Parts: sequence; C-alpha cells; structure tokens
Amino acid sequence: MDLFKTLSEVLGNGCTATITIAQKDGIMTVSVLPGNDLVKDAAKNKLVPLNVSGTPDELDTGFVAAIAEPIRQTSGLLVNMAAYEKAQEEAKAKSKMEEEKKSAEANRKKEYDGYVTLAKTNLSEEKYRDALKCVESARKVATAGDKATLDALESEINSKSGQGALFGPAEDKSDGKNVSLNAQKSGKKNPATKSNDDDDFNEEEE
Repeated sequence: MDLFKTLSEVLGNGCTATITIAQKDGIMTVSVLPGNDLVKDAAKNKLVPLNVSGTPDELDTGFVAAIAEPIRQTSGLLVNMAAYEKAQEEAKAKSKMEEEKKSAEANRKKEYDGYVTLAKTNLSEEKYRDALKCVESARKVATAGDKATLDALESEINSKSGQGALFGPAEDKSDGKNVSLNAQKSGKKNPATKSNDDDDFNEEEE
C-alpha cells in the first residue's frame, strides 16, 4: 500500500489530511479529513471526513484506491479557495496602493500649483526675490514635465527684476510674507479693535 506516495500526489499545495482510525469487532473505520491552513473562509470547516470501513486485509488492499480520487477533488477545491482569497487580497492591496498613489499625486500637484501661483503673484507685485523662492519651492515637488515651465518663469522673473541690466537691477519690494503655502493658509488678519486712546479722546469731546 503506497499510502504516503499517493497522498503526496493528491494533496495540493498547503493541504493537510487528518486521519483517524477506530476499530470495533474486527472492523476498522478510517476517517480522512482534508484541510488547508491557507484558506481563511469558514466554509472549509463544513467539510465532512471520508470514512472507509473494512477488515485490515480489505483496507490494506483497497484503502488507498478508495480515498485517492475523493481527496484529490476536495484538495483541489481547497487550493482553488486559497488562490481565490489570495487574488482578492492582492486586488485590495493594489486598489489601496492606487488610491494612495492618486492622493499623493493630487497633493503634489496642489502644492506645485500653489507655489507657481505665489511666484506669479510676487512677480506682479515686484517682489522678485520672493518670486524666485517660490519657484525654488515648486522645483522640490515638480516632475520632469514641469521643468520647462519653471525655467521659463524663472527667466521671466530675472528679466523683469533687471538682473544683469546695464543700469542695475530694478527695485525689489520683497518682504518674505508670501513665500509659504502654510503661511498663506493660516494667515488671518486680526479684527480691528478700539484702542484706549480712542476712548479717552471721545470722553474729552463729551
């Protein structure tokens, strides 16, 4: 009886076979329950064992043949379940990665566009050094495709600032107040408050 050789052929990857033997009145009953630790679905717990009964001589002769095909079919089912679960997990992981990738790209693009807008705003207000700082910040989050745009913007800033001009550079009104996206988001003006001096002045008028 080539029991183990047969089991090695019919058991799929990750599959197990639990064998229980009972004997009563000279008749032996052998139960074989295939399993697979790779399968997480609780449906695998509903599998029932394959029972084969007979005398020792009968089992020696026909046991292997009796269990081979049923175990092959059950094992194949379990392997398919494991493969299906793995494919689901991979699909979920890939989907999550794609979402994270899209989110990261959206954030990068938002930051890039924000610095480009700041640079143009500073340029229009003749804040040339501040404009160049914004261009430099934009380069840190830029892609290769953004390089030409940033180069052109930097060239425009240098040109309008008069860098290298015969009569020297133009007046630069940079104040460093508009070079950070965080500062722009959190920047809030305090509401006007009435001073004590104003109160004193009003009292004197009365």
